[in-house]
Amino acid sequence: MIPFLVFTFCLFLTFGAYLFATRGSEQRRVRLQQRLAEALLHSASAEDVEVQLARRELMSEIPLMNRALLNVPIATRLKRMLDQADLHITVTRLLMFSLMAAMLAGLAASMLTPAIIVIISVALIAAAVPFIHVWWKRRKRLNLFLEQLPDTLELMSRALSAGHAFPESLHMVATEMPEPVATEFRKTYEEQNLGLSLKLALENLAARVPLLDLKMCITAIMIQRETGGNLAEILEKVAHTIRERFRILEDLRTLTTSSRMSAWILCGLPIFVALAVTALNPEYMSVLWSDPRGHYLIAAALLLQLTGMAIIRKILKIKI
Repeated sequence: MIPFLVFTFCLFLTFGAYLFATRGSEQRRVRLQQRLAEALLHSASAEDVEVQLARRELMSEIPLMNRALLNVPIATRLKRMLDQADLHITVTRLLMFSLMAAMLAGLAASMLTPAIIVIISVALIAAAVPFIHVWWKRRKRLNLFLEQLPDTLELMSRALSAGHAFPESLHMVATEMPEPVATEFRKTYEEQNLGLSLKLALENLAARVPLLDLKMCITAIMIQRETGGNLAEILEKVAHTIRERFRILEDLRTLTTSSRMSAWILCGLPIFVALAVTALNPEYMSVLWSDPRGHYLIAAALLLQLTGMAIIRKILKIKI
């Protein structure tokens, strides 16, 4: 018990030192936002502008670590995932949360069982939890953006038909559409309003929101700007195409409901049988849970189970 308390004290002491070293970063960010908002006061109304700061976001509040992570491609991808998930934390904090979760989970597992493979497995699962959370938030936000995209294109089409310029249609989307569409289009409007070309602003939008439907829309807009044509009509047709794609996906989901239910039953059946036999005859299953060879069998069974679930998911996932 004493080693556990000492370890926990040292862990939280390290975390406190990290927070103390980075305590002034948020105040500096707020001051920069206020200064940039004052600079943009004459270019847009203050109530509609949400100032977006640096083109290159911080990887860490510690300058030395920030300079080191800027040259690491994995850190750049993690930062982009955090931005796409709309989580206002740095890459360093994400990695620190993952490391802390792995250490605490591994320590807790070591107190329950001496099996090294179990301890390592528990630590790896705990380390993956923060990244799974980021992935889930990112997926949820991108799906919500995709649901709002047809309405966004129709709003832009109506604005263009009414005689507004294309940048003004972006501003209308930023002020009238809900999140997350409003935030991303507001960034695009601010970029082109501050001097960036519309092409680069739209390419940055496609990089921030990696959706095939949005890339198709941006490609249509750029082709129209090169060749001419009715942009309002083009946007309306793209919105109709996206809605039809949604309809086909819903039809496929309905047709594959029985197959997906069968897959879940097949994946859950071995776990249910193992727990049921353990409850009915504990002595018969005690060897599996207590013997080290049983632990290896459990690990192999979980690996095969996850592989089967991935294969079934790949079969049922139909791209349109």
